[in-house]
Amino acid sequence: MRTVFILSSLVTLLYLVSCCEEETHYWKQDKCCKKCGPGKRMLVDDNCEDPRCQDCQDGEYQSGYTSKTKCERQPSCDPNLHFQPQINPSKTSLSKCQCEAGYYCTQDDDCNTCREHKVCKPGQRVVRKGSPVSDTVCEACKNGTFSTHDSADTCEEWAICEYGYDKNAPGSSTSDRICVDGRPTHRAAIGLGVAIFLFILIAGAAIYYAKRHKGWIELPKQAPKIAGLNIRTLHQDADVERAIQPLNQQPEEDVDTSGPVSPTPSNRTENGNVVDQEQGKGPVYPSAESNSYSHL
Repeated sequence: MRTVFILSSLVTLLYLVSCCEEETHYWKQDKCCKKCGPGKRMLVDDNCEDPRCQDCQDGEYQSGYTSKTKCERQPSCDPNLHFQPQINPSKTSLSKCQCEAGYYCTQDDDCNTCREHKVCKPGQRVVRKGSPVSDTVCEACKNGTFSTHDSADTCEEWAICEYGYDKNAPGSSTSDRICVDGRPTHRAAIGLGVAIFLFILIAGAAIYYAKRHKGWIELPKQAPKIAGLNIRTLHQDADVERAIQPLNQQPEEDVDTSGPVSPTPSNRTENGNVVDQEQGKGPVYPSAESNSYSHL
């Protein structure tokens, strides 16, 4: 009889354990109670077999079955810290913040900080592009190759100077090799062209300098008429003035315009007699002279 009782107790216990699954049920006061499903929380646990559950609010989540009365909160993704804003985050799982383009975060700090991606400089190439959870990896260009701009995907090889060409500039990690034509005929042609250009440039500058400093300015052949007046050129006026100048230059005699001299002690003799002053010669009038100049 005792054995039967023990066996029945074991069967009952096994039944209860099999019915009360740990993921979806929980024990309460020796009873196997149901949990609320993912994305929900329990309002009141007064009814063990059929609890009342409620959906998590926006910004909250519940990833599995629970008997808790509160949901977990989603992380706050601040755009001012270079995080992308969350749009309709999940209520059944954790929605981790993601960094905006050009930034990344790591799981070491639970993605709490966004860092800017590294920029590969000229002379480097991108080995692996950055992602929201990893940084950019750069590598220096190998010898004989170069890159000229930021974030270059590949390093280009230096140019190879063909036969007849010389290296004008060696290549580097940031610039290509420059090749120039090394044949003598081309060098002579280039030198001659440069010499001719310099000669023309210097000659033009000399002519311009001479014109400017010597006052080489041509006067117009015919002066313009202004307000009905005929204005002659400077050269014509000078020629007319030189032609008529001899006509105006007539000889002039000194004319004594002084009146009679009053007796003074200086013009008397020792006896007191007045000394008569001798009158000078009368005016001489020149005869008309022939004008040897031709009228213009």
